[in-house]
Amino acid sequence: MKSKITIIFLSLAFLIGCSTSKEPRNLYYAKLEVRQYFEDTTRYLKDVRKVVEEAKQYVEKNLDTSKNNAAIFDVDETSLFNYEYLRTFDFGFTLESWEAWIDSAKAPPIQPVLDLYKFLKSKGIKIFFITGRHESKSKKDIDPTVKNLISVGFVDFDGIFFKPRSPKMKTSEFKSTIRKQLAQQGYFIFINIGDQYSDFEGEYSGKTFKLPNPAYMTF
Repeated sequence: MKSKITIIFLSLAFLIGCSTSKEPRNLYYAKLEVRQYFEDTTRYLKDVRKVVEEAKQYVEKNLDTSKNNAAIFDVDETSLFNYEYLRTFDFGFTLESWEAWIDSAKAPPIQPVLDLYKFLKSKGIKIFFITGRHESKSKKDIDPTVKNLISVGFVDFDGIFFKPRSPKMKTSEFKSTIRKQLAQQGYFIFINIGDQYSDFEGEYSGKTFKLPNPAYMTF
C-alpha cells in the first residue's frame, strides 16, 4: 500500500510540475548570450585564465619529478578556438562543414592555454592531445589538426590521438581508453585539461581542469 501511495504522489507531483512549468528561454536570446560571452574576450579569457592559474598552482604544489608525468589536452575549445566556425553556422553543425573547417587549419589558439602548455613543457611534463576530431580524409601530407596546433605554438608535443571513424563510440569512452593505454605504457596522468565533462569520464583522468564552453556539449 505504501508503494502505491508513493507512486500516486509522484504522479501528482509530475502533473503539477507540468502545469506550472515556464516556457523555456527563447533560443535567439540564448544564442545571443553565448555570442556576447565569446566576443567579449576580456570576460571569456578572464574565466579561462582563472582555470589556467589554478592548474599552474596545482602543478607547482604537487609535481613529483620522479614520475613519468603526462598532461592531457583536448583540442577544440581547449587548445584551439573554433568561434569563427560556430558563428558562421549559428552554432549549427554538419560533418561536411566541420571537416572543411578543420582542413583549413586556421583556428587560433586559446592564449592562456598555450601559456599553460609552455609552462608544463618547461617542467618536463609530457603532453598528449586526445581529441574527438577524426583524422583528415583529404589531407595526407600532414594532418591539418597537427599543422594547426604547431602553427599557433603548440610545438613538440609527445603524441596526438584522433577518435576513430569506426567503430562508433562515445568520445568519453575513446578518451578514457587512450588514457588507460598511456598509463599502461608507464605514464602517470598528472593533469587533464578540457572543456567538456566527457573529457574527464572514466579511468586515469588525473587532476581535471574544466574550461568554460557554453556553446555545445559532447558525450
